[in-house]
Amino acid sequence: MSASMPASRLRDGETVILVDRRGRSHLKRLRRGHRLTIRASVLTCDQLIGRSEGSTVGAGEDEQFVILRPSYAELIPLLERPAEPIFAKDVGLILTRGDIRPGQTVVETGVGCGALTIALARAVGPGGCLVSYEIREDFAAQARANLSAHEGDTPQWTVKVRDARDGFDETDVDRIVVDLPDAVSVMPSVERALRDGGIVVVYTPTVLQMKAFHDAVEASSTLGLAESFEVLERSWHIDGPSVRPDHRMVAHTGFLTTARRLARSE
Repeated sequence: MSASMPASRLRDGETVILVDRRGRSHLKRLRRGHRLTIRASVLTCDQLIGRSEGSTVGAGEDEQFVILRPSYAELIPLLERPAEPIFAKDVGLILTRGDIRPGQTVVETGVGCGALTIALARAVGPGGCLVSYEIREDFAAQARANLSAHEGDTPQWTVKVRDARDGFDETDVDRIVVDLPDAVSVMPSVERALRDGGIVVVYTPTVLQMKAFHDAVEASSTLGLAESFEVLERSWHIDGPSVRPDHRMVAHTGFLTTARRLARSE
């Protein structure tokens, strides 16, 4: 397929979702010469590559599907994962409250399946630098596989299998994102690596873990201005005149705490 092919056209090697008539999403990868099987339906990748994103496919099959590139929020729940990921509602706050932007140097601790890593790699862009520290090799391997499959080449990203409590190789870091239950244990590493004015964002699943880190910042002479947040997400049912909140919502998933690195003595 020509490199000048319009961006709306699906390409060989891309990750796609196929949405059935009941709204269920099926995560697949287009590979020339291969077939995709969804229940009784068999779709040929060669017939899908080059189609416009948003096309309806599966004519003549038992089912038809709308084929799309997945958004970040659609991709993350479908990832292969050895541990629960940080979901989109919290990732959005991490990126905005952490003020993570292109060209920055960002350190991530606790990579899991690479869900947050994908968002961070996109945020810093090819001109930035993202380094992830993960103590478990199996988690690091799953993250590598997920980024390779769904993001392709990400030269701005490196994963190091090491305990973050032993310190970071990087210094003068713009942002640090911590996804560890005992975030207080990595505070010395954060304080040494973070540049003056830099931001640390900590994700903790329980209120006691959040309070422990918040209190540690309050007692610190190098970190300050701690703020803690929780995001609740509620979708709405809209069907003609029936407009109401859905009966289920994504309520508590975790707490976010941000803090700033105070200036060193000059």
